[in-house]
Amino acid sequence: MTAAPTDLRRYLIALAALTVIQIVATLGFNQAPVLAPAAAPELGISSADVAYYVALLYLAAMISTLGGGVMNRRFGPIRFSQIGLVITALGSFVLAVGGTGLAAFSALVVGLGSGPLNIASSHVLSRVSPPRLANVTFSLKQSGVPLGFAICGAALPVLAIDLGWRWAAAAVGAVSLVVALAVQPLRALYDEEHAKPQDLPLLPSLAEILEPLRLAWRDPILRPMCLIGMVFSATQAIVVNFTVVYAVEGLKISYVLAGALLSAATLTGAVGRVFWGALADLSRRPSAILSGIGAIVALASATMAFSTPAWPVSMIYAVCIVLGGTAVGWNGVFIAESAARAPAGRVAELTGATQLFVFFGALVSPLLFRAVLAITGAYETGYLLLAASVIACSLMLARAAAK
Repeated sequence: MTAAPTDLRRYLIALAALTVIQIVATLGFNQAPVLAPAAAPELGISSADVAYYVALLYLAAMISTLGGGVMNRRFGPIRFSQIGLVITALGSFVLAVGGTGLAAFSALVVGLGSGPLNIASSHVLSRVSPPRLANVTFSLKQSGVPLGFAICGAALPVLAIDLGWRWAAAAVGAVSLVVALAVQPLRALYDEEHAKPQDLPLLPSLAEILEPLRLAWRDPILRPMCLIGMVFSATQAIVVNFTVVYAVEGLKISYVLAGALLSAATLTGAVGRVFWGALADLSRRPSAILSGIGAIVALASATMAFSTPAWPVSMIYAVCIVLGGTAVGWNGVFIAESAARAPAGRVAELTGATQLFVFFGALVSPLLFRAVLAITGAYETGYLLLAASVIACSLMLARAAAK
């Protein structure tokens, strides 16, 4: 009679705690793009040069994700999350005190800390979530990403104006440390299965890194999913990292209103994640849902390409809200389906493998978007290229899911 309440308690505590960790990790991950308009003049760079910071961020995230599954088993998911949050805090403090060189170094540190946290949360949620609620559970946890984006967009520009951008970055580091300490009691609930120190090496071998990648690529559904995850994350990276810059420089919107625009888009992404997760659970066709999301992402990206300063601000908000609800709303379904298709006991490794493709899309897209902007002098071409890529991969996934 007591087993069900205990299971429900473990499920609800895990969902709440992991969502908070996701929000805080996202604050660290996204602080630089939001602070760019305030920091760039002092650092002597262009606001659009934040693309290089983002690329370093995702490069470090990819590296840390490669061995994340093994290290998650070694330390346990909560301890692994604590380590990641502490490293993220250190990167935030480096950003706060440094110049251009240290800002680049801070990107590597933050990426190393934040990158593998989805591996830890997937490990916990796959153990405690009711199977019939898998997609909506992962989507609820992943709603912490757009919520973190929204907090960034709403709070950091105000802090940067009132206190300075360096204090805003330091505040992100302080919050990361507080949450890392706050989740310590959860180790007794969720870290009971971690390996003894002598059972696993500190760092994974090359074979341990490559095997999950082979498993993901051999799966007929996961292979196109990896590709669509790559272009979805590319679009999400552009939405998150260039909305403020594009709104200020391209659409001539004020800095604070541009931050609010990002908040609106990403809050809609939080709602979208829950909505798409619930729809995937009801339909039992998560791959088809991802394909449908892709069609909307492509349409919204193409519409964004034609926006101008002459458009009413309300119309720009409407386009960004649709783009946020889809381009920022897909991730929960993607991770849940990756976990569902993993062999028994291999959820952390397989979700880490699929996340590698996600990070690669986010790594490359800001650089390509920045290059297109440098060549054309306009944002429109970048948004149209994103739309075309998403459509191509969505059709590929739809075809695989129909077989």
